[in-house]
Amino acid sequence: MTDKKYYVLKESGTYSNALEAYGLAELISGLTHEKAKISIIDKDFYYELNVKDMELSEVRYFDLFPYLKKKDDKEVIEKGIRNYIDLEEEKERKNRYNDYIKKMSVERAKVKNLPNAKAVLAELNKKIETYEDKPRKEMDVITGINQFKALDMYKKAYFNLYDNKDGFQNIIDVVLRLYSDTTNNIEKAKAIISDLKKAKKIKNIEKVNSLQLYNPSMVKGAHSPKSNDITPKSVDGFWLQECLKIAGSFISMVIKPVQIAKQKWDNKVYVLDVNNLDWDISKKVFNEFKKLLKGNTSVKLDINSVLLMTKELIQHREDYKSNIKFLNNKYCPHDEIKGFYVVYFKNMGNANSPTNISFIELPLFIEINSDKEAKDWIEIIDEHLKIINSIRNSISDQDESGNIISLLKTYRQFLTTSDIDYFYDFIGRYSIFLMEQIAKKNYFTKPFSEKLMEVFLMKTDSKISEILQNQGFRNIAKAIRKSTISEQYAKSKGQQKYDVKYGLAQELLRKSAYKEDLIEFLSEFIVSYNQETAKMVEKGKGKVRATIKQQDLEDLVKLIDEYDNPSLIGKLLCAFGYSLDRKEKEDELIEEENNEVDETNI
Repeated sequence: MTDKKYYVLKESGTYSNALEAYGLAELISGLTHEKAKISIIDKDFYYELNVKDMELSEVRYFDLFPYLKKKDDKEVIEKGIRNYIDLEEEKERKNRYNDYIKKMSVERAKVKNLPNAKAVLAELNKKIETYEDKPRKEMDVITGINQFKALDMYKKAYFNLYDNKDGFQNIIDVVLRLYSDTTNNIEKAKAIISDLKKAKKIKNIEKVNSLQLYNPSMVKGAHSPKSNDITPKSVDGFWLQECLKIAGSFISMVIKPVQIAKQKWDNKVYVLDVNNLDWDISKKVFNEFKKLLKGNTSVKLDINSVLLMTKELIQHREDYKSNIKFLNNKYCPHDEIKGFYVVYFKNMGNANSPTNISFIELPLFIEINSDKEAKDWIEIIDEHLKIINSIRNSISDQDESGNIISLLKTYRQFLTTSDIDYFYDFIGRYSIFLMEQIAKKNYFTKPFSEKLMEVFLMKTDSKISEILQNQGFRNIAKAIRKSTISEQYAKSKGQQKYDVKYGLAQELLRKSAYKEDLIEFLSEFIVSYNQETAKMVEKGKGKVRATIKQQDLEDLVKLIDEYDNPSLIGKLLCAFGYSLDRKEKEDELIEEENNEVDETNI
């Protein structure tokens, strides 16, 4: 048994080389019958593959990726291909699944107002989860190959390997030599392939262009020396590299349709970027992540991707799964997977054009030192996912426009930059949005829980601990809650006692620009709140809410003076004033979820 190292240069600035590295890992895994232990490390300028227990006593041909069979494809029979995916069968399977999801959505709508709605909805969700005839997990990539008009080149790449079963050892020698050092000398590899063809040790090698799905920066015609000389010619590629990228795409790429109009879709492609992780674990994490990633709007997909991947990494830690204490050294999911390469492809009718190439990072602020912290973060992430996916205008409308797009972008900025100030901006504006939605009886828009909000902020911004522990701050935040979101929910159940203070969040944020204005606003609010409570006491209508004491205001004013940041205090009052405590969260109204149906064509 020997240990080896291989290297894949990061030249493209996109996910192209990541796919190449993952394809190389899959190739090595196949060559060693999955016995080799492979880890991938990002070394800034290249990916390093550390391979332990690499034994290549006998190299036998295997399919690096499956053949894609179209209807009436004779080559499958003529060439005896066994490892293939029948596109027609997969299309029918996807249609059956979509019909089933639509049927379940109708059932969910029927039961949501029943007394036992939670139990019935849970049972329906279980049926969806255990449905046996689901589309293949790689269906998005397979569909993308067809949509990006890459099928012909895909088949050429496949047959370049398949037709050389007898010369497979020679091809493998070229690949392993190519990636044995950090130069990745492509021209030398091409020369060796040419010599092998002349010596008739390999045959039927066809030219394979750089496919745009795997090489988003290689736009057709964009590589001419003069701007007025752009032509629609394809960009030449090296077929061995393209084979690895194709193989890598099946275990690292997600293609999500983004709806831009009725029956009109663009595509958004995500490829994970491994930082330092065992390859087998990477694949397990990715497969779980891919099953859970939902959405068909651009910004939510970004947010969901980051949150879900972070959650899956935490859950796959052996320490977390075995429920024992974490090691003394801190664990940060970002250390294992850095984030995602993201490309937005615009549907131009006859082609898909990349209009935005970016990278979104996993958060740096998540650090875990114990199993309790791991569980805390899982709860926090679950709640944030629920909140983010509830931000929409109606239960069926997933449009990202107007104030919604701005709100989501602010949260995404927080998540990918780890700058807590963006979250404070988000929570202030979300408080306004939440009240607007609940006033419209859009109960699918969810509030944060008070407890998890506190845990989250204490983990991400320790400097505010004195504020959160201040009794005056907590009592005034509770009074804001009792005047707004809690009373609005009570109103929806016919249990309203007090006026609902609509517009309070807007006014609070506006007055928080200056210290004196904030103190004056809070003083007026407290007077009004206490007067309204006193009137209810006089009427003798049962249990009433607690009043705010003068000491509460004095404690908060002291904080405002000490921190000299009235804007922060105002946003934190929104954060806690528009969150619910555990009992109130349990009493939330049930609203059906919007199930995702993939209506794109193969």
